[in-house]
Amino acid sequence: MKRRLTLKNFGIPTSIWARMFILVALLEVFAIVCIQGYVIKRTVDIYKNGTESLWGFGVQSASNTMTITQESFIVYDVIFIVAQFFLLMLCWEAVAHKNTIQIIAATLFNIMCLIYSLIQYTTFYIHPSASAGIFQKDNDMRILQITTMVVYALCSVAFATLTWELYQLFGWQTYKKLGANLALRRAYKWHQILLTLLKLDIFFFISYSVQLATLVLRVSDPETWVQIGVVIPGSIVFLILSFWALKVEKRIVMIVVIVCLGLSPAYFIYKLVRMNVGIDKNDDPYLDSRKYLTFFIVVTLALILVTVYVSIRCYRNFGIGLKEAISDYDSRKAQLKANRTLLDASRSRGDSGADAGALHRRSIHDEYTQVHERFSLE
Repeated sequence: MKRRLTLKNFGIPTSIWARMFILVALLEVFAIVCIQGYVIKRTVDIYKNGTESLWGFGVQSASNTMTITQESFIVYDVIFIVAQFFLLMLCWEAVAHKNTIQIIAATLFNIMCLIYSLIQYTTFYIHPSASAGIFQKDNDMRILQITTMVVYALCSVAFATLTWELYQLFGWQTYKKLGANLALRRAYKWHQILLTLLKLDIFFFISYSVQLATLVLRVSDPETWVQIGVVIPGSIVFLILSFWALKVEKRIVMIVVIVCLGLSPAYFIYKLVRMNVGIDKNDDPYLDSRKYLTFFIVVTLALILVTVYVSIRCYRNFGIGLKEAISDYDSRKAQLKANRTLLDASRSRGDSGADAGALHRRSIHDEYTQVHERFSLE
């Protein structure tokens, strides 16, 4: 018998709130990708001798001087698109695993995207730089950026409302069924917070590094190649190592992670000072990217400080039995899945024997109950 493909097969619970949460994320991805795709097209058109507005709201003068390439503006739009797929991943994983911590993080991440869109609009139309001034008379671009902010604002309200409902739905199930050990439940909470923070760290640091390497640093500058060849891949490897150290509870590796994260704020403070102090106004490499980089530096710096604190909390919880509890749950869940597969296969063959079938189903039900009464880690 062919298995029917349903949302539950993809890990989405049957709860209407969970499915609405994913639906909002999907609709937002579709809207933002379409809007930013057209923004990229308009950017290219504007750089081609001033194309007339397709909606008839104005004409871009060809006399404007352009001090920044169109690829540089496109980088900001690509970050919007990548952020949406990252948000969808956060939402999907959070709902599938009933992770209330990550659901809250996804909502806060969407609010950060709203702030980023406000910064972009401010840079283009309220306090435009010399380069962004080429968009002043293009109302297509203005409407698209306003639409982007409206979409993010509406989805942020929807996410906040659904987050409260999902917290009520998942929060009780997740922590009530971890057992009577209060210390274990608290350790698991910090474990989930650190996993979520590390995912956010990866996104924001890589986004910052890509902007710095493509918009500010020059090909002749050695820092460019250090950023691209060493910092970006090294950061990815380091954060993956952090995930591994947390999972297997490697104390030495975790100490290295905490020390390195604790030293990294010095770099970001240095970049903040360098962007704002002693800059030649006639040769300002941060002229068009200062607001964007400042936003990412401030957010990344805050995330790192919180990550250091949570990492220390998780390190102190090593050895209390959380790793064994998760491993035990995973093995029981795997056995439950195998038993359910056997039952489905038996049904598809049409095996007879009502008593044997009832006994088999009851044993699976009992095992399912035992697993979920002891742990609900997902």
